[in-house]
Amino acid sequence: MKRNSRYEPTIQEIREAHGSKRAYERFLPLSRYLFRPLGFWVAWVAIRMGLTSEGISWLSGLAGLAGCVLLVSEVPQMLPVGIGLLALFNLLDCVDGSIARAMKTQNPYGRFLDSVCGGVIDLAFWGIVGILAYRHPNLLQWPNPFGYGPLFWLAVGGAACFLSMWTNYLEFCFDELLRPAWNRVRERDGVAGEAPGTGGCIPTSEGLGGASWSAWGHVIATNLRVRETHYALLLVTYVARTVDALLLTFMLFYLAYDVALLLVYSARGREIKKVTLRHDAPG
Repeated sequence: MKRNSRYEPTIQEIREAHGSKRAYERFLPLSRYLFRPLGFWVAWVAIRMGLTSEGISWLSGLAGLAGCVLLVSEVPQMLPVGIGLLALFNLLDCVDGSIARAMKTQNPYGRFLDSVCGGVIDLAFWGIVGILAYRHPNLLQWPNPFGYGPLFWLAVGGAACFLSMWTNYLEFCFDELLRPAWNRVRERDGVAGEAPGTGGCIPTSEGLGGASWSAWGHVIATNLRVRETHYALLLVTYVARTVDALLLTFMLFYLAYDVALLLVYSARGREIKKVTLRHDAPG
C-alpha cells in the first residue's frame, strides 16, 4: 500500500473491495474472467493518474456514444472500431465502480452518473444494430426478407429495442409496486424475501450443481441480457455476416421474456390481492 497525500490502493486491495459484486458476477463468465480482471488493472492505473470514478463514468459514456456513431456509419471500416469502442465502454463501466469501492468514494451522484451514462447506450443498442443492418446488407444472410429488403431488419432492430426497454419497465413496476407486498407474502409462508431484480432464481454461492431448472434459466437469461454478451455476439455475427440472425434472436428472446414476466407478475399480483382482501375482510 502506498500512502502519500493521496491514498493509492494496491491491485489486491482493489480486488478485495470488489467483494460485494462477486456473487452477482459468479455466473457471468465474460464479466468475471475478462472485463472485471482487466478493469482492476485499469482502475489501478487510473487512480495513480488522479482520475475519479465520476471522470471514468464520463469517459465510458463518451466511448459508448462514439461507438454507436461509428456503428451507424456508412463506412465499413468504421464498424469494427465501433464494436471496439463499445467494449471499451463496458470495460470503463467496470472501472468506475472499482475505483469508487476501492477509494470508498461511493455516493448517490456517482451511482446516478453511472446509470445515466450506461443507460443511454443500453437503451439505444438494438436500434443501433438495426440501423447497422439496414446500411450494410452485406452483413446479412437474408438481405431481402419477404421482399422488404434491409428495411425489414431496421424494423426488427426497433422492435428489439422497444421490447428490451419494456422488460426493464416491467421489472421496475414490479419492484416499485408489488415486490414489498410479495415479500411479505413469502415471509408469511416461511420463504425469504427477494431482492429487487433477482426474480428469486439466483443460484447459491455453492454453484449450480443442485440448482432448479428455474435457476438455470435465470442464469442463461441474465447472460443474454448483459451488454458484454451483446457486444461479443455482435462481433461474432459481424465476422460471420449474420447480423440479421442476432437481431431476430434477440427480438424473439425479449418478446418471450416479456410475456413470461407478465404471466409471473400477474400471478403474483393476484396472490397478493387474495391475501390482502382476506386480511382486510371483517372478522
